[in-house]
Amino acid sequence: MKTTEHRPAAQLSSAVSWYSKILPPALVLAVLIIAAGIQAGLGPVGVLLLLAGVVVVPGTIYKGTKGLFRRRGIPDRWRAALVAALMLAGAVVCYLLPVASPVPETVTGLLLGNLGLVFFRRWLNVSAHVSVLTFGVLWIMATYGAGWAWLLILSPLMIFSRVSLGEHTLREALSGAALGAATFCCFLAVMTWS
Repeated sequence: MKTTEHRPAAQLSSAVSWYSKILPPALVLAVLIIAAGIQAGLGPVGVLLLLAGVVVVPGTIYKGTKGLFRRRGIPDRWRAALVAALMLAGAVVCYLLPVASPVPETVTGLLLGNLGLVFFRRWLNVSAHVSVLTFGVLWIMATYGAGWAWLLILSPLMIFSRVSLGEHTLREALSGAALGAATFCCFLAVMTWS
């Protein structure tokens, strides 16, 4: 007689790992930038240029230069500062062209969120996964309406995922959610000011 042993802990670990992998910050940022570009009526070429300038190039520089910076003894904060400078340049270009709303406001919000991550990571390993996802969910609700409120479950699931994987403590994950909400408030302020 054969019995099957179920291992719920192993299945749960696999599920939380999968969840973090399918919603990395870069993918969430890309979705937001594409949605903002479509909402602004930029067309395919405009959306691709926006995506390249705001997500792909800064992300590639951030991820691709890690070894180079470390080999040369340059602190990681300089990589983050370089990405922030590129995002600032992207925001300025969006306002100068001018690109239709909500693109400049979204890029400004993402810039402020990135600066928040750089600043707060000096003292606390704030979760970028949770921060970006929280901002993204709130942004989608503000842009497309309350019918998207069901997405609010994604942030608590990401908090659970990051803590369960041991990538962050509960305090760090909750700080990520607070930073994402604060970034969204900055986005709303910029939308109101514009």
